[in-house]
Amino acid sequence: MEGEAATTTTITETVVTITETTREVSLGKVALVLILVLLLAYLATRHVLGIGNRRRITLLVGPAGSGKTTLFRQLQNGKPPALTVTSVRANECECGVSGDRPATDVVKVADYPGHVKLRSGCGAYLDRAKRIVFVTDALVYNQSDRVREAASFLFEVLKHPSVLRDRVPVLIACNKSERMNAFSPEFVKKRLEKEIEVLLSTQGDLSDTVGGAEGNANIASTKEGQAFKVSDCYSKVTAAAVSASKGTI
Repeated sequence: MEGEAATTTTITETVVTITETTREVSLGKVALVLILVLLLAYLATRHVLGIGNRRRITLLVGPAGSGKTTLFRQLQNGKPPALTVTSVRANECECGVSGDRPATDVVKVADYPGHVKLRSGCGAYLDRAKRIVFVTDALVYNQSDRVREAASFLFEVLKHPSVLRDRVPVLIACNKSERMNAFSPEFVKKRLEKEIEVLLSTQGDLSDTVGGAEGNANIASTKEGQAFKVSDCYSKVTAAAVSASKGTI
């Protein structure tokens, strides 16, 4: 009798173990299916909303009067316009590209207005930019107020959250380089670096009074005590001479 009881107990325990194991396996399968369903839903949502491929434009930004619209028309039509006026809204087009890439390739280009009062809407375009061309007038780098304006705008671009997060490359396009009195890209870059360093210093002082480092945009890997250099920026920043009116781009 005792042997039969022991056998019955063993069988019961085995059945319970098998049942629990089956339940765990079933729950594991259900969890796996749920994870797969959620993953597929997430990927489908990204596809529908275009989140995964939202950075598709080459964005032209910069202070008013720097030649962005002339550059845009040059890219669009292959020649500069006879006359341009200051843009009050963004322009967009698809431009064919030349050089090493296939002739069928096109690049979507957006030209955003540079007027101070219109810059608040620039963020939506920065969020879509695959690359940024910061157009600046190479003739004005002996004018402190114009240099400060350009540096302030460039600083806003570099510290924009999505630009920082995705490390969007930035080209400083020193326009009107065909003119004899145009400053070189190296000179322009150094003037901008100096002004941005002042902005970073000022921002750091302000952050001490408004809650510490949270208000401080860390745009570069520059170490404390070292001068700010655009080469230290998390986004790759380069400078080049261009001439929108002559088609040197």
